[in-house]
Order: sequence, then C-alpha cells, then structure tokens
Amino acid sequence: MIAKAKRYDGSKQQNSIMISGMFLYVLIFPLLLATFFSLISGDVKKFVLNLVAYIILFSGVKIAKKGFLNEKKYNSSKLSLAPEHRYKLLGSIILGIGTFFASYFCVENSLFPTIMLSLATTVGFLFYYGLDPTKDKGNSTLSKVTKDAIEVIEEVKEKLNELEKINYNLYNKNIKDNLNIIIEEIEDLVTKVEDNPKLLSKVRKFFKVYLKRVVNITAEFAKIKNQDEDIERNYEWMLKELKNTITEQKDLLEKKDLVGLDIQIEALSKQLKEEGV
Repeated sequence: MIAKAKRYDGSKQQNSIMISGMFLYVLIFPLLLATFFSLISGDVKKFVLNLVAYIILFSGVKIAKKGFLNEKKYNSSKLSLAPEHRYKLLGSIILGIGTFFASYFCVENSLFPTIMLSLATTVGFLFYYGLDPTKDKGNSTLSKVTKDAIEVIEEVKEKLNELEKINYNLYNKNIKDNLNIIIEEIEDLVTKVEDNPKLLSKVRKFFKVYLKRVVNITAEFAKIKNQDEDIERNYEWMLKELKNTITEQKDLLEKKDLVGLDIQIEALSKQLKEEGV
C-alpha cells in the first residue's frame, strides 16, 4: 500500500528559504562592492566603516533566514509549536541598525533622513515578510501529549529529509523505488499522528527503532564505492522485507493490537541489526 499523504520535501523547503533571503542579499550587495573598492583605493577609514556596516547588515540577513526556516517548519505541519525566538523581528531590527550606520557614517547623510531610512527598512521588511508566528498550531491549548507529538514529528521529518537526500544519490532504480515507498509509508504514519496525537504512544518505538536504523544502514550502504551484485541484491531484499513489515505494522495500529505491534517492532529491530551493511 502506497501512502496517500502529502510528501514532505525538505529540499524544496530549503530552496524556498534560500529564495526568501535572496532579495535581502541583493540589497546589501552594493555595500559589499563599496567595501571592496574602498579597500583597493587605500581609504582605510572608508573601508572600516563600510565593512562594519556590511557585517551588521549581513548578520541581520542571516538571523532573518533563521526566522524564515522556523516559519517554514511551522507552516509545514498540522501540529507545530510557535518558534521560541522571533528571529524575523530581530533580523529586521538589525537590518534597520545596519541601514542607519551605512547611511549616517558611510554615505554621511544627515540625521533625519537616516532615521527615516532606517525605520523604512525595518517596517518594510516586516510588511513584506511578516512577523514570526506567535501561536501554537493545533488545539487551542496544547496538551503535553500534543507537544510531545510535535517534537517527535520534527525529528521524524529531519530523518526523512536525510533519507531522501541519500536516496537521491543512489543509482539502483529498484532500491530507490523501494526506499521511496518506505518513505511514503512513514509519511503516512506522520500524518496519522498529526491528525491524532494520542497515536504517538503506539508508534513512538516504531519511529525510534525503524527510521533511525534504516537511515544509518542506508547511509553506510551509500558509502560503499564498489558495490557488487550480491551487496545490492541483499540490500534490496532487506528493503522489500522492511516494506512488508511496515505495512503489517500499520494494519496492527488500525486494529489497536499493541501486543502484536511490539512483537513486530522487536522482530524488525533484530532483522535490521542482522542485515545491516
């Protein structure tokens, strides 16, 4: 059974974040050029002032990108805690400070237009990119169970992203197809937990044992430069067995057969240890 869940694509998330911050880098690029030209011209004072202004602005961009990353993670899940730190707001303030420094000390504008330009930078950033999320996503008052589910889901998504990156660099089509199916099955489980956080108690051990070892084994398999047919065939067979096992475990979850589930998980753990490459 191939899962119908929406694929979690960590690479697309990273690309989106990179695009979000690209415009900010374009804005500070002229100051980098000014710093370079002041250096080659031998104007030490101008070079130092431009460099300080660039460092401040660059720091603002880097901090703002952390805010973009937190926001993307927040928006990608049905359940999510509001980011602990307001990096977008902090980044906008630092960008405003950098703009003030560059305008007043580097360009030597008068004080009033410098203040207005600095405020326009901060306000314009917040108007365009918005504020950091401030409310937890899920129930109006998140229970301990829900918060626990959010933490586990974030870990699982990071592991899935890692597994997808490894799979992208593999060459055996059958192995890649089997890994894709396994990833989709796990994503389906994540969706079930997002819809019902209480389900976490039934799948926590499954996530910890299954996903962690699959990622580790696949990473080791990918490192083998000269893979012969036996290694690939054995690894492919193992993945097919694991695919069957996870399907059985999902059926057990739906039947609420927790005793049977624990037996299946222990069997899977043993199999992974025996077949690890």
